[in-house]
Amino acid sequence: MAIATSNRLLPLLAGVVVLMLAFVTLKSCSNEPNDQVVMEAVPQAPVPDADTPADTIKTLTANVAAMTAEVEALRKDNGTLRNENRQLLNNRAQIEENVTKRVKRELLSREHDQEARGRMDSSVLSSLTARVDALSQSLSHGKPGQGAGDIPVGLGFDSGGAGASPVAGLVWINPLDAIDDDASAANGNGLLHQVRQSTGGALSSAREQTGNIARELDTLQPVYTVPRNATLIGSTAMTALVGRVPVQGQVRDPMPFKVITGADNLAANGLTVPGVQGMVWSGTAIGDWTLSCVTGRLDSVTFVFDDGTIRTISGDDRGGQSGGNNRPLGWISDQQGIPCISGDRKTNAPAFLTQRIGVMAVQAAADAAAAAETTSVVSDTGAATNNVTGDVGTYVLGKTIAGGSDEVAKWLLERQSQSFDAVFVPAGTGIAIHVDRELPIDLDLKGRKLNHAKSINPYHHARLD
Repeated sequence: MAIATSNRLLPLLAGVVVLMLAFVTLKSCSNEPNDQVVMEAVPQAPVPDADTPADTIKTLTANVAAMTAEVEALRKDNGTLRNENRQLLNNRAQIEENVTKRVKRELLSREHDQEARGRMDSSVLSSLTARVDALSQSLSHGKPGQGAGDIPVGLGFDSGGAGASPVAGLVWINPLDAIDDDASAANGNGLLHQVRQSTGGALSSAREQTGNIARELDTLQPVYTVPRNATLIGSTAMTALVGRVPVQGQVRDPMPFKVITGADNLAANGLTVPGVQGMVWSGTAIGDWTLSCVTGRLDSVTFVFDDGTIRTISGDDRGGQSGGNNRPLGWISDQQGIPCISGDRKTNAPAFLTQRIGVMAVQAAADAAAAAETTSVVSDTGAATNNVTGDVGTYVLGKTIAGGSDEVAKWLLERQSQSFDAVFVPAGTGIAIHVDRELPIDLDLKGRKLNHAKSINPYHHARLD
């Protein structure tokens, strides 16, 4: 029969609970005053750190030294400026003296020239006066009396008629068809003088007409005008565009190209230029490696009229528009208006780098093999000497291979300096031409033509049949 026993922990727990209740009761019944903390004094901030007298003296010394150095630099600069001013003043005085001497010399030379010209003019005038006097005297002696000059000779009214003074010697009277000099013919009233007057008027009119025709041939007849900012859309690249990539911002020997213009063009305000087609442009191309495209500028253009007359306009014409010589006529773009035409990159950099790396690797390996067969010895003075302590054949072989590799590397480097990277655009690509200068297409009647055989008379023979 089992006997019921109680748990021993229960009395212990009950005792602990009773003790806690008693402690709480005693704590709550006690009336002890609350301890309050009272501030006895106002808190003071700590004393900041300050420089010691020694630090202050050092700082002042450094500042004084800096100011002294600046003052000395200013003194030197002032002395230099004073010397330069003195030199400039001396040079100015010398320049003024030289200019004064040159001006005086020029004035003296001009005075001498004027005096010489005056003496020359006076001598020429005196000689002309003497000649006129001599001519008048000769005329007065040659024809002493001349009355009724309008009446023909032989009717009794000339100087040899009745009442005239007798003339000593023989008097010769030229016939009407005689060839006289200009002075006697101008004073005569005969048939020859009349003929000369009539033919002279005809010759003068013919000369005027010939001069007018020559002036018309010399003048340029304006036919077409391609205005600035015009766009020629229907254009095709006649040659491939090879744009060399700039090296250090420069392009050596840029590649030329040609473009032919189609019938589609746009001047402005929706208007086109009729008849402007078949123009041939030439220019140079430059490649852009980053964008893989080619830009081009146009330097000259040639237009041929229906009669074969050639008209060429170049960017370096001295008679061109304003803007100076060597100004491009325009630039090109693709059909979408992008000013850089896309193309294919052409380069030999991968092959060159591969060969270069291989040659340099062989050279480094050969140098390392030769160095492995040597020993470096440093003397007391610090001088280092290399002695071959290993296999002599391996050392020689390494040096030989290293030297050969060095020569191959130099040859590859020189060859690469002559090559270039480029962007290639094939021929036949459709492009657009953007004009930057006004193009006056004038017809020169006396200019060059494609065929001058039409102006030659086919019935003209250089020799007899």
